[in-house]
Amino acid sequence: MRLLLALLLAFAFVSSEASVLLQLDRLRTVAFVATLAGLLGLGLVRAPRLVPGETTVPALLLGLLALVLAADAVVSEVDPLDYKVALLLPVLVLAPTVAAAFAERDPSELVWRLLALYVLATATLAVVAVPEWLVRGRADLTRFDFTGSLIGHTGLCVVFLITTLARLRTAAGHSALLVHAALAGTATVMVLLTGTRTALATFVLYLLLEVAGAPAPRAVVARLVPLAFGALAALTLHTLLVSDDFLERLLGGSSEDWSSGRFASQVHWLTRGLEHPLGLGFGAVREALRDGRPALDGVRLLEWPHNEPIRFLVEAGLPGLAFVGLLLGRITVLAVRATRLDRSAPRRAMILAIAADMLGQSLFQNYLNGIYHAGALLFVLLILVGRVEAEAADEPATASAGVVPDLPEATAAT
Repeated sequence: MRLLLALLLAFAFVSSEASVLLQLDRLRTVAFVATLAGLLGLGLVRAPRLVPGETTVPALLLGLLALVLAADAVVSEVDPLDYKVALLLPVLVLAPTVAAAFAERDPSELVWRLLALYVLATATLAVVAVPEWLVRGRADLTRFDFTGSLIGHTGLCVVFLITTLARLRTAAGHSALLVHAALAGTATVMVLLTGTRTALATFVLYLLLEVAGAPAPRAVVARLVPLAFGALAALTLHTLLVSDDFLERLLGGSSEDWSSGRFASQVHWLTRGLEHPLGLGFGAVREALRDGRPALDGVRLLEWPHNEPIRFLVEAGLPGLAFVGLLLGRITVLAVRATRLDRSAPRRAMILAIAADMLGQSLFQNYLNGIYHAGALLFVLLILVGRVEAEAADEPATASAGVVPDLPEATAAT
């Protein structure tokens, strides 16, 4: 199980651009589906049961997807690869079963170690590689693309950074403290060098989710205020000592359009979506941009929607909009509910960091289009949620046996 989980997460580490360069794109698709199926199947074999109540929302999602498919078949030729989001439905249903199959081993520790390996490997590559291989952006604003996917790399680093900061509070000994601090610093610099503003949105969403999931919100707010000031200090130091490109991009700088053309494109896509309430068919956005980005007004070029509700409205119509809203809402509710029960601060941070990455990229990027990143991280989130809920269900039995369970950190602080 742990080997398959490590392999699944590795798919998120290799960008689509790198996969094409290595001529692994076709093999990658088959191997990803096989790995996911292997995890789900092995979980069923080891713990052959379904958790009651976990099938209602997936059934609704499946019904909405069936409506989308029916409408899609009328207006265009259906490509099964465009329905890759359907892979998340069995994950929603079976994640608690897979979590039970991990027995006493907490998979969050394995995930953190793999993310640490990813951060160290990409940082080492950045140091030894020719800089021109990494540089993106304009001549006056440099961004570093460490893997071929600015957004995917930033998302992984942000999840690792938030989890590592939570581990700092429980690090035993000066050596562990220094190691965690060095890893957090490395991840911070790498995030800022990408110049991806979505990282800031993800961090803010994480803080909001922490408050929403806390048994005692006031205690959590008091703990998160220093974290927010720490983030501001990190940005200030990076701007003064390393590069001011992230700050310039955050503030708009010399660019005439702070949104980098996204707002105008989103208005265009929203107009198209409202004109076709049943959608243009999955893959319509990609097809519209296949031969290059057309000009909207003679100057600005059409972009991807960079917003999943808008993309699903355009491609899948109102049923698609309901689908993505229900999917993201369900996963967010599961994450917040689990963190109210979790006694492990690092695991709680990892769950909420992945949920924040999901929401941030869904609002400002096209999260579900990158199924390797989304599929791997959401699988991790859901099995961690399943493990937390299973542990919480065992607590009454523990208490009845005369053992008092540990309280969540925020509650204990209160």
